[in-house]
Amino acid sequence: MSDTQAVGFVVLLDANVLAKPVTRTLVMAAGPLSGYGATWSQYEEDEANRHLRPGQSPVTIVRALSDGELAPTGLEAERYRETSAKDRQVLADAVAADALFIVTEDVDDFNQGDLVAAGVAAVNPDLFLSLRATSEGYLEALAFMAQRFKAPERTAAQLHVRLGRAHPLTVAVQSALFLDSEPLSASQRAPAVLYRGNRCLGCLQAKPTVKLGLCPDCVDWRG
Repeated sequence: MSDTQAVGFVVLLDANVLAKPVTRTLVMAAGPLSGYGATWSQYEEDEANRHLRPGQSPVTIVRALSDGELAPTGLEAERYRETSAKDRQVLADAVAADALFIVTEDVDDFNQGDLVAAGVAAVNPDLFLSLRATSEGYLEALAFMAQRFKAPERTAAQLHVRLGRAHPLTVAVQSALFLDSEPLSASQRAPAVLYRGNRCLGCLQAKPTVKLGLCPDCVDWRG
C-alpha cells in the first residue's frame, strides 16, 4: 500500500476494488508517482476477503507484504442514511482517513447529499485513473505487474493491450506510450454512474458544479 503521508492526497479503496487484483494494483502502484496514496480500513478488507475468487491472495496478505497500515474505522456511519446500508461505513471510513475520494465500482450506492456533506466524492476506478494517473505512474504500475507474471510472462505493452477490456478510459489516455499497440475493446458496458460528489478530480476543491469528476475550471485538465 502506498505511503499516504508522503503524497498529495488520499483515496479510500472500496471492497469491490480491493477484490480485483489488477484494478487494485493499478490504483495502488500508480499512486506514488501520481501524487496520491491508497488506503482502506478493516471493514473494506474484511468485505474484500469474503469476495475473493478461489486461489487469490487475501487482501490482508497484500497489505502485509506492502507494509501498509489500516485506515481508522469511521464513527457514526448511520448518519449517512441515504447511502446504501452496506456502504455507510465505507463513507465514514473515508472521512476518518481524510480521504478525498472513494474509488469504487458501485458509485451509485453512494448518495450525492451524503457525499457532499462528508466532503468526499465517489469515483469509478477507470475514470479515476484516466484523470489522476500520470504517465510515469501508469508505466510504474505496468512494470510492477509485469514483474509478477511468470507463466506466461507479460510485457508492459502486452498488459496495456489487455487492460483495454476493463479500463478503456485509462488506456485511451495513455495510448501515446504504446503507439504500436492496439488495446482490446472493452468487455462490458461502462457503469451508468461514474462519479458522484462535488470534489473536483483536477483541482481537488469542492465546487458547486462537477461533471464526470471535473469542475468547469478543470474541464480540460488531466494529471
